[in-house]
Amino acid sequence: MKTKVLFVAFLIALGSALTANAQLTTGVSSSKTIRTGNRAEAGDCGIYAGATLNLNDGVTPLPLINFKYMSSDNFEMRIGLEAARTKEKLAGDIRQGENTITRDDQKYGKSTLMLYPGFAYHFSKLNILDVYVGAELPLGWDASTSSTTATDYTSKTTKRSFVLGLGAFIGLQAYIADLPLAVGVEYGLSSRLDTGLKYKNEYTTNNQTTITYSPTNDFKHVHGNDVYDKLKARKGEIGSQIRLTLSYYFK
Repeated sequence: MKTKVLFVAFLIALGSALTANAQLTTGVSSSKTIRTGNRAEAGDCGIYAGATLNLNDGVTPLPLINFKYMSSDNFEMRIGLEAARTKEKLAGDIRQGENTITRDDQKYGKSTLMLYPGFAYHFSKLNILDVYVGAELPLGWDASTSSTTATDYTSKTTKRSFVLGLGAFIGLQAYIADLPLAVGVEYGLSSRLDTGLKYKNEYTTNNQTTITYSPTNDFKHVHGNDVYDKLKARKGEIGSQIRLTLSYYFK
């Protein structure tokens, strides 16, 4: 009898222990953050550089100075500046025959100033890929001057041209790691109007000056088939382009 009582007590104690320690096996959730870069937001500024592939004219670099400003999380304002100036000078004496020497001084100068104001609207707020569309309005002027001073004549050719354009583009850029960098590609259509595509030619000899106009700068002493007393010339073109960019953002 005593043995039966002890056996029952043992079973009761074992059952209590198993009940107290019994539990379900559960999984513990875990997460890992993958860093994909910081997307540009309202108030951020950026500078960018790159190259443009004009499908008709080959590869040309972007203007040296390009600036972006995010006025909101989705709206971007941008402007580019292109300025260039070239000057050349040649002075010397030209021998004609054995005893004849004539003076021949030549000067050449060219300057360009272009502004590229524009805007873009960014659709996505994701860090990895950023899709946007935009437009720009290139405007500026182009000028060139060439002159020759010789013993028996002087000549001068000048050009003053206002340039106006319009472009639209769609772009895609990706932000790089934790750095405030983004690489992008843009595809667009652009138009350009050169409103003063004519050269004014002044030729002076024996104290008399003749003024003519030509569509090129190949003016030679007012002779040739492309010389006009009056001339209106302009040039318009439309083309497509692919642009590769690298942007750096900062506050």
